[in-house]
Amino acid sequence: MASSSLTTRDHDEIRNWAEERGGKPAHVSSTGSRGDIGILRIEFPGATASHDANLEEITWDQFFEKFDERGLALLYQEETAGGEKSNFNKLVSSETADRAEESGHSATSAKASSSGRSTGSRKRASASDQSKAAASKKAASAKKSATVKKSRSARSAQGAGRSSSPAKRSASKKNAQRRVTKKTAKAARRPGTAKKSTKKAAKNSTAKRPAAKKVAARKRR
Repeated sequence: MASSSLTTRDHDEIRNWAEERGGKPAHVSSTGSRGDIGILRIEFPGATASHDANLEEITWDQFFEKFDERGLALLYQEETAGGEKSNFNKLVSSETADRAEESGHSATSAKASSSGRSTGSRKRASASDQSKAAASKKAASAKKSATVKKSRSARSAQGAGRSSSPAKRSASKKNAQRRVTKKTAKAARRPGTAKKSTKKAAKNSTAKRPAAKKVAARKRR
């Protein structure tokens, strides 16, 4: 990620930033005239521009006198994209510096707004996921409860069936006992009927005897 650029008009801040990197105030001698030191620069050791014969070192007082007179500002970077100290700098007009600062603030605000929207979206998504998870859990609980109730009903029905079977067997046994009792009662009443039959048979037999005697007497004649 590229390092962001900063702007400043503060003399101490500019001087400290330059000296931390071995920088010194300078000017391009070929651009100046009498009473004017020309274009200002900050010279760094080992930089390509440091070998320019037209680049001459000046004092910080001379540098800042012309700096303020021209209404300049320093555009610079603290670090490179790789995290090393950056020597990037550029002297710009105050208007340019103001626009750069406004652009930086806008970019920061846009980033913060985007981050806020992202955070809001993540929160809404998280809330939605939690709601779905809660609904799913509730549905699973309801399904489990229904299954348990169904299982209990089935066991109750089986228990009722087993309970009714002994009752049916008991009722059947009672009916059988009743039938046996009725048969026994009928059998107990039969001897009287048998006596009547015996008397009738005896009467018939007595009636037949005289008839048999008459027949025998006729044969003898």
